[in-house]
Amino acid sequence: MVNRRGYLAIILIVSLFLTACMNRSNGKSTKIEQKERAPKALVKVADGIDELLSSVDKIVELEELSETEFKAQTEAGKKDEEKSKEESNKSSEEEKNQEQGQEQAKEQEGQKKKEDKEITKDEILFMKWKEVDQKLEQIHKDWNSYEVESRQKGVNSEKANEFKKHLNAFTIAVENRKVEEIENMGSRAINSLAVFFDLYKDEIRGDLSRIKYSIHQAFIEGQKGNKNAAKNLLTKTEDYTSRIRQKLENHDEKIKDLDRLSLAAADMKMALDDSNKKLLKIKRDIALDNIKSLQE
Repeated sequence: MVNRRGYLAIILIVSLFLTACMNRSNGKSTKIEQKERAPKALVKVADGIDELLSSVDKIVELEELSETEFKAQTEAGKKDEEKSKEESNKSSEEEKNQEQGQEQAKEQEGQKKKEDKEITKDEILFMKWKEVDQKLEQIHKDWNSYEVESRQKGVNSEKANEFKKHLNAFTIAVENRKVEEIENMGSRAINSLAVFFDLYKDEIRGDLSRIKYSIHQAFIEGQKGNKNAAKNLLTKTEDYTSRIRQKLENHDEKIKDLDRLSLAAADMKMALDDSNKKLLKIKRDIALDNIKSLQE
């Protein structure tokens, strides 16, 4: 009887020991898989600048439209909106089967058409620039939220001041509505953020920020006819993509996105020889879209 109890005790002890080892192993595995990423406030600063530059691009496209083109675009937009509403109302009608609701929807739609006709191109531009101003203010707030942590991570004040200098110049360019200077100083601000992303060992956004800077600056130089300067900027992206590739070693989908980015940069370099602003912009936008995919 005693031997049997002793045998059971040994089994219990061994089971507890194995369970403890497994828990310890699981804990260790979790720790290894945990990645050190940049905090949300820093990411919001970078994304905010990207979004603002994209918004300004759309404003430029709108400004370049003639009155005839603007009216045609507006009408096309209205038709798409009306079609979408009709499909939505049709679905709703089938569920509710209420004619009164249909009449009310038509009245509201008629009112909306009337209001849309009263909005001019200048009024739309004014509202879009106001949206840009609001985005810019939010970027400053997000930077303020992050800056304390950057000091705790050991970034010297010189690097912080460099970013703030570019952010301030970016802000003034937006205030003055100077499009080329907005892209110039915005991309310089993005480049200054790279060192902050580098503080987090598993981040690839540091080198992606450097690539974004090169893409934007190559576009600016290309518009000026400085082909060699633009090509040199795009050539530099090869070193950054190589570093990113090392961090994405086990991420097949991201590697494909990185390959697309490398090809997009090469295509942009080739497009410089054609001296066509529209073509160069298309290639720039494709490269920026590839960067966005890598950031997701």
